Amino acid sequence: MLKFYKRNRWLILSFVGILTLSSGLCFFGEALTFKNNGKAWFLFGTISLLLINAGVSLMIGANIYNK
Repeated sequence: MLKFYKRNRWLILSFVGILTLSSGLCFFGEALTFKNNGKAWFLFGTISLLLINAGVSLMIGANIYNK
């Protein structure tokens, strides 16, 4: 199992990065909906910011292991 992880680390990190980024975009959409309806949106906006940045960072970091 460890050998598989070492060979395909870039693929796993890319996949997790894509899932994290898209989850952040979903949270961002919910934050926009809450803001337009006058509800509390700051927590969802902050979570979306964290998830979007983490997803982009994971995808960029996966390129290190692809070589």
